[in-house]
Amino acid sequence: MTTATRNRAGHEPAPVPAVAGYRSGFDTAQRWLALLGVVLCALQIGFAALGFWGAQAAGGGEDATRAAFAPHGELGTALGYLALLVLVTGLLARSGWKSWVIPLVLAVLLFAVQGMLVGLGFEVSRWFGFVHALSGTVITAGFVWLMLDRFRAPLR
Repeated sequence: MTTATRNRAGHEPAPVPAVAGYRSGFDTAQRWLALLGVVLCALQIGFAALGFWGAQAAGGGEDATRAAFAPHGELGTALGYLALLVLVTGLLARSGWKSWVIPLVLAVLLFAVQGMLVGLGFEVSRWFGFVHALSGTVITAGFVWLMLDRFRAPLR
């Protein structure tokens, strides 16, 4: 072994044990599910714009607005279930804290916070709609962060 592959003390590094096959499989699944989450978040932004312009075209009544945003809401629900699936794969892969903390935060935001902000936006103040959009940005960033982490440091 050459000195370039030795550590600072001059010793050969200890071999890294391979992880169990199922853990590597769940890590791979989480990686691709996080990428799917990123793609769906991009689509979600498009559905939000479609809902806005659809509500404007329909006259802006509450029922018409809710109907115009229906695809946005349905995809938000699907993203919540995707976050739960990503959480389960992260727990089973045991690839580090990010593999379960990020999906847990995403699931809480998608199932508890986003719906509440929509209701408050319609009933109380449109500023809650603004916070809803900011929360959506955090959700998108969470999927991106998890995807990049899993592609950069996959389990082997």
